[in-house]
Amino acid sequence: MRNEGGRTHLSIYVDGPSPGRKRFGDQTRLFEDLILLGRDAGVEVQVLTPGDLSARRAHTFTGMEWVLTQPAGADVVLRRSGLFHRQPALAARELVALRRQGLLHTLPRQSGQKWRLYTWLRTDHRLRSHLPPTWLCARVEDLIALLAAQDDLYLKPLNGTQGQGIYRVRKRAGRVELWSAAASAPLVMSTPSELGRAWPAGSWIPSVAQQTIPLAQIGNRPFDLRWLVCDGDDPTIIARVARVGTPQAVTTNIHTGSEPRFAEDVLEDAFGTKAARDLVGQLDEIALAVAGRARQRFGPYAELGLDLAVREDGRVYFIELNPTPGRKMLRHLDPEVHRLSLQALLEYAIQVRQRRGG
Repeated sequence: MRNEGGRTHLSIYVDGPSPGRKRFGDQTRLFEDLILLGRDAGVEVQVLTPGDLSARRAHTFTGMEWVLTQPAGADVVLRRSGLFHRQPALAARELVALRRQGLLHTLPRQSGQKWRLYTWLRTDHRLRSHLPPTWLCARVEDLIALLAAQDDLYLKPLNGTQGQGIYRVRKRAGRVELWSAAASAPLVMSTPSELGRAWPAGSWIPSVAQQTIPLAQIGNRPFDLRWLVCDGDDPTIIARVARVGTPQAVTTNIHTGSEPRFAEDVLEDAFGTKAARDLVGQLDEIALAVAGRARQRFGPYAELGLDLAVREDGRVYFIELNPTPGRKMLRHLDPEVHRLSLQALLEYAIQVRQRRGG
């Protein structure tokens, strides 16, 4: 599938297609924007779904509608789905083939697996002190044992995204409270041992448990941070976004109701101008260090999303990595930032082609 022609070609590999206008779900508009922007930049963008490679077809947007076309050779392929519900086995085979050809420039899904991520990042002396204490919970008994020494934990699926499946477990006033992102009130148990009976293990095991970080706040609204990093000749931080949650929110994910704001502004509101400037510098350093380690371990990538946090006392943390970061928060934040983030993907594809002598 390698491109032997004269133009740069970027392919997006995604789950689908679906019937109706939103052929690729919530990402449909993103792909439309990328295709139209690519034409202005001299980059041909096409979308592939499982089976399209063997059927020799691709999806493109005319500006008015989606149509099927003959696939062009690719310089770069980006995977934009974490899970494939349609033909998952075929998708896995095709993605492996694309990676072996050196065309796939998205970090593998296992790069974001939370326990593996924690265990290899903690070997880096620069990052070790910026990781929240984390434990693997493979059984209910692991969580019960943790609660003997910990009063406040977050449980997260090993491969979860968009804030789904996250729970907060707190010991207060001799009881255990279990909060989910969707619930308005906790499930309350008198002892940790009741967890196994009140909370079906199949809904969350295995997970990682992370010691709760007392997030910095503006007013009474906690916030965490998302840094978008683009690889290339000079790895660059494309966007810095704060996700400002609602009071008492279990998660600060945009999909669960948080408000995106420019990170620099939120940090300045919380800590003052000078401290905010210093914090942005620290967060940039951590983000680029994690991105560098990810590249060494898994190979080149076009982009990744890094979740970070600042405690009330100003201590900074790296939380997790997303190899297929969404753009919803950027569109809500500023259309120009959203456009520049898409432009970075196009420029990355151009750089890859130039390095190959195209």
